Amino acid sequence: MALQINQLCVNCWACEPLCPNTAIYEAKPHFLIDPMKCTECAGDHDDPQCAAICPIEGAIVDDFGVALNPPGSLTGIPPERMARAMAELRSH
Repeated sequence: MALQINQLCVNCWACEPLCPNTAIYEAKPHFLIDPMKCTECAGDHDDPQCAAICPIEGAIVDDFGVALNPPGSLTGIPPERMARAMAELRSH
C-alpha cells in the first residue's frame, strides 16, 4: 500500500510538508514517495494528503497506476473538451 509521484510532478513542495509519515522526499527530476513509509495516510487522515494538496492532475497515482487527481478533476474541464481547446489554440 503506497502511492507514487510520477514525472508530471513539478516539484512545487506542496505535498512534502503534509505527509504524516515523512514518506515524500525530493529527488531528481521530481519528488518521490518511499513505499516503506507510505500508508496512504490511513489512520491519520480520511484522504491521502499529498493528493489532496497536489495542484497537478495525474501526478500522484495508486498501486494500480490510477491517478488520484485524474485529468479534469481539479479544473472541472472534461479531458476531451480540454483537448479540443488545446488543438484550437495550436491551430492559430
